[in-house]
Amino acid sequence: MSEATFELRQALRNLNLTEAAQVIEQTLMDAESKEWTCRQFLGQLLRHELNRREEKQLAKRYRWALLPEIKTLEEFRLEEQQSLSKRQLSQLRELLWLEQNYNLIFLGPPGVGKTHLAIGLAVEALKKGYI
Repeated sequence: MSEATFELRQALRNLNLTEAAQVIEQTLMDAESKEWTCRQFLGQLLRHELNRREEKQLAKRYRWALLPEIKTLEEFRLEEQQSLSKRQLSQLRELLWLEQNYNLIFLGPPGVGKTHLAIGLAVEALKKGYI
């Protein structure tokens, strides 16, 4: 690693851009080999930093949520449900009920997907930044 690259890495760390600091050398090599402009290089480096921060925040929110398991709404089999329409699921997925501080109650016999639906909505909320 050259001294200039080392100084760049240190500067990124001092600015708390630790994820960018970890990949600066590889990103520089990519920029040279692909003949990126300064704007493309900086954009790639900052996108990496932002993506990693978002991933870490989401992982932290998952830990805080203490979900028993991870289930998504994409895995939810809507065709097996007679009491929930596609439109209703879309409305729930918008999370307006959460923004308006409404509670939801899922009623039904065992095995119809109440827990899956609740966890799926929680996962959607976590992905959108709710804690």
